[in-house]
Amino acid sequence: MERSLIIGGLGFIGSHLVEDCISRGQEVTVLTRSTQKLENIKPIQDKVGLIVKDLRDIGPEVEGFDYIFNLSGTTSNYSILDGNPFSDIEQNCTNVLCLLEAMRRYNTGAKLIYASTFFVNGNPTKLPVTPDQRCEPLGLYGATRLAGENFCRIYGNVFDLDSRIMRFCNVFGPKEVGSKRKAGFNFLIKEAVEGRVLPIYNGGNFFRDYIYVTDVASACNVVAEKGKKNQIYYVGTGRRIKFKELIDVILKETGASSISIEPPDFHKKVGIGDFICDPSALKDLGWQPRVDLEEGIKRTIEYYKGENGR
Repeated sequence: MERSLIIGGLGFIGSHLVEDCISRGQEVTVLTRSTQKLENIKPIQDKVGLIVKDLRDIGPEVEGFDYIFNLSGTTSNYSILDGNPFSDIEQNCTNVLCLLEAMRRYNTGAKLIYASTFFVNGNPTKLPVTPDQRCEPLGLYGATRLAGENFCRIYGNVFDLDSRIMRFCNVFGPKEVGSKRKAGFNFLIKEAVEGRVLPIYNGGNFFRDYIYVTDVASACNVVAEKGKKNQIYYVGTGRRIKFKELIDVILKETGASSISIEPPDFHKKVGIGDFICDPSALKDLGWQPRVDLEEGIKRTIEYYKGENGR
């Protein structure tokens, strides 16, 4: 039986990955610094090992695992605006080095699947974006995630550790409330379910590569099982769709309304405009997204309706 360690396995994507790994017959252990989100794996909690520990203190805990998924780290550009820029460095750089050092000492045979982000690209000059395009991140979030990628590559070259990089596009779905600063699409869905008017930047006249969270979880396992060392995999649909079209689905399903607003100045400086990825490398491994965007939106709406009914 394959053994997987999922760092950040109680979080949004991590908890879905736990479910996917269990469904594949893996023995799963979650490493988390807090049990605050234990509810996210409650239905399968008895099937999951749990290590409550700060990633900076990790050591022999990595022994014996075939796959190590690192889904920990910061999730938005706003730390620098809040006067706490070092949180990006601590969580996206220091923690990654601590994990790599632990693997170097205790488990050189494991495959590390490192969760990164399309924010490392900044505003691309050519679409769709491919792994060989130059990265020019606009904020510390993207810059430190890119540094983490490079740390993985360097440890692969120097110590022969096996890392695979996954750059997630816009992920949405159940188990994430979202906010104006992170998981914004989830935030808008929840606002619509609660009957609020949706504030949409520039009328939604831009396109992004949105993907449902269970498809991201399955992609992680496909890369773990079939991916190549030091390869970069974009996780998205590769489908060009205007944000406004996705908002129209939300409005149709909830009866909410929307207004167009001007993005704040900070968002203009660090936000990414049009973006679509080329997921060919991932699809070459046999992966395909299974949940279309409209169905994913409907599932997320139903989740929030259930949350409100509690």
